[in-house]
Amino acid sequence: MNSMDRHIQQTNDRLQCIKQHLQNPANFHNAATELLDWCGDPRAFQRPFEQSLMGCLTVVSRVAAQQGFDLDLGYRLLAVCAANRDKFTPKSAGRCPSGAP
Repeated sequence: MNSMDRHIQQTNDRLQCIKQHLQNPANFHNAATELLDWCGDPRAFQRPFEQSLMGCLTVVSRVAAQQGFDLDLGYRLLAVCAANRDKFTPKSAGRCPSGAP
């Protein structure tokens, strides 16, 4: 495994961890903040990370409006996704939430 493959694997592993934390109200804020920071880098939207990122965003759209979660932070994350929709494959762009959860 070369260094790029290792980086991709480590990043996808981290995104899976973030996805798990996003499902828990106690961890949502920190996980969503980390994901929002990560999405501030255009490299976040590269193809190798797309499936993991979409998994995280799907969780955000499902839970952000629920009691104990942070709707505003969830909305900001989904807005970043919508703003970068052109970087996704057509399949993912179509799944990318376009508004508030």
